[in-house]
Amino acid sequence: MPSNHAAVQLPLWYHQPFKAIYISTRLLSLIALLPFWTVLYTVTSRPRSSWSLRESVMVRLLRQLITLVADTGISPLSTDKTHEVPQHELKESSFIWISPADSDAVRGPAVDELVKPVRIPGYVWPKGRTLDEDNSGGFVMLFIHGGGYMMGSGHESFPELHIVREMYRLCNIESILSLDYRLTHEACHPGQLLDALAAYSHLINVANIEPSRIIVVGACAGGHLALMLLRYLHDEKSLPLPRALMIFSPMVDMTIDEELRNDVTKERPNSAIDALITSYIANSRFLGHHPKTLLASPLLSANLAPPGSYRGYPKTFISVGGCEIFERECANLAEMMLSDGVSVTLDVQQDAVHDFWGFGVIVPSNLARLKLSEAVREWVKDL
Repeated sequence: MPSNHAAVQLPLWYHQPFKAIYISTRLLSLIALLPFWTVLYTVTSRPRSSWSLRESVMVRLLRQLITLVADTGISPLSTDKTHEVPQHELKESSFIWISPADSDAVRGPAVDELVKPVRIPGYVWPKGRTLDEDNSGGFVMLFIHGGGYMMGSGHESFPELHIVREMYRLCNIESILSLDYRLTHEACHPGQLLDALAAYSHLINVANIEPSRIIVVGACAGGHLALMLLRYLHDEKSLPLPRALMIFSPMVDMTIDEELRNDVTKERPNSAIDALITSYIANSRFLGHHPKTLLASPLLSANLAPPGSYRGYPKTFISVGGCEIFERECANLAEMMLSDGVSVTLDVQQDAVHDFWGFGVIVPSNLARLKLSEAVREWVKDL
C-alpha cells in the first residue's frame, strides 16, 4: 500500500539516521522528566484540582509520546493491512476482508488518480457472529478508531477499542464492524474515505443491513473520518445515510494547525493542559499531493461548512472533554448542526482530556467516564 507524499516537506528527523537519534533522545529524556513531573505535581498545584498525581503525570507523558509520533512519522500499534489475522489469535472479534465499494458509489472527492480503493481488514464483534446473522432489529455499529491518522488500528488489542467493549455492554447493539483503515504512511487522502466508504457499503450491500439500523461511531481522527463519511454520503448520495452518528473527541477543523504554524496567538483553548498536541505535519501527510486549500473544505473541516450544510443529517452525539483542545470546535459544530435542524447532543465532561473514554483509566477521570457511559446508554436507548 504505497503512499504518495511527494508534495509534503518533511523534517530532517523523519529520515535515518536522524530519526533514530531523535527518538532515542526524546525517550531518554523521559528518565529525567517522569520524576521531575512527579515532584512538581507533589509540591505545586496540578493542572486541575480534581486530577490525581498519577493522572497529572500520565497526561504529561502522553503529550510527549503523541508529539514524538507526529514529529517522526512512526506508526505504533498499527497493523499490516495485507496480512490476514488468524482467527485463533483473536479473543473478542473475528477477522474479515472488506472489498472496495462498488465503482458507482465512488464519485466526486473520493476519485483520485494516485490513491485507489483496496481490500482492507475489518473485525466483527462479538467473536463468532457474522454481521448478517441476526436481523432482529438491534443496532449494528461501524467503529472507526483514532490515532491522528498516524497510529492505531481496528484490532481488538488497540486500547481505544475500550469504546467498542463499553458500547456493546451498555447498548442494544447486535454486532460491530471495527474498521482498520489505511494510515498516512499507507495512503494519503482520499484513502481513508475510500476505506470508510467500503466498510459502510459492506454493511449495506454485503451484510444486507438496513441503514436505519447502522450507527457510525468514530473517536479522535476516527471521529473526523466519520464526519467525512457522512459529508460524502450526504452530498454525493451514493448510499443512504445511517441511523445515527456518534463522535468522541473528534478532530473537526484541519486548518487551525497550519494557522498556528504562522501565528501562535491563535492557540486553541486548553492547549497547555490537554493530553493531545496536534501537528501541521500530520495534516500535511494526510493531505499528500492535494493543495492546502482542500483543508478548508467542508469535507475535511466540518465546522467550516456553509449554513444549511447539515440539513437532513441523522441524529448526532458529540462527546468532548472540558480540558480538551477540541472543545471549542466541537461546540461550534454542535451549534451549526442545531441551526440546521439536526437533533444533536453535545456532552462535555469537565476536567476530562482528549479521548478520555478511549484512553481509559490512565487519564482523568473515572467520574467523567461513568457519566459519559450513562449518557451514551440513554442516548442510544432513545434512538
